[in-house]
Amino acid sequence: MIRPDDLWEALDALALEQGLTPSGLARAAGLDPTTFNPSRRISPHGDMRWMALPTLLRALDVLKISPADFIRRLEGEGRGQGAAAARRIRGLPLSRLRGSGLFDSTGRPNGVLWEDVTLPCAVTGDAYAVRVDTDGMEPLLREGSSLVLMPDMPPRRSDRVLLWRSGMEPVLGILVENAFSQDNGVCAAPASVSLQNDKGKTSSGSDGGARWAVLPYQCSEQGSVHAQDDAVESAVPVPEGKAGVWLHRIVMATF
Repeated sequence: MIRPDDLWEALDALALEQGLTPSGLARAAGLDPTTFNPSRRISPHGDMRWMALPTLLRALDVLKISPADFIRRLEGEGRGQGAAAARRIRGLPLSRLRGSGLFDSTGRPNGVLWEDVTLPCAVTGDAYAVRVDTDGMEPLLREGSSLVLMPDMPPRRSDRVLLWRSGMEPVLGILVENAFSQDNGVCAAPASVSLQNDKGKTSSGSDGGARWAVLPYQCSEQGSVHAQDDAVESAVPVPEGKAGVWLHRIVMATF
């Protein structure tokens, strides 16, 4: 028997697979941005609402899935496998996301240091959460907010990402090309930016020639041109082909 919350969880899972938040899905479908918010799913009597059929069809059209395929998903096809939806995932505060052994050889969360985190919506696969426990990134990221990351979702230029390097401070920021580009107008880091190792020393090596870099949130301050220039110069190159380095895409933020 299909319940209203089954429908909501399945829709959340499909949206997350495509990097859409509930409000992002609503906007893409031409609906009010709050249409799929968790608070809108509960009736005044405390019961879970059924989604209106026209609303569901507009959402499925954005997600490129037929109603028949959606019904099969609701009836349990594929459940118990890697794509099954879940509300509880693994998570850690940002300040504790620097030790070794947190990820396996494929970049997925691993080990006993992770905590259980409950989200207000469903997620899929090996998603994990990072809680921001510093005010050093405000107003872009508020202290206490949580980020949901997908190891299996390849990041793209301008995506919000986490750069994790074993034994080093994690970096949250925007993925850019590690060069100044006059053609596409992308604000990116100069190729000469060097990378600090876990002992605080600068290493040249091949990191300066890395194709990608991350503009840290704490350096993406609003204000003068000088502040923007400082952010560019502080970009962290993404080491390529090195063990213990992972670049994961942020797909959702909760506040």
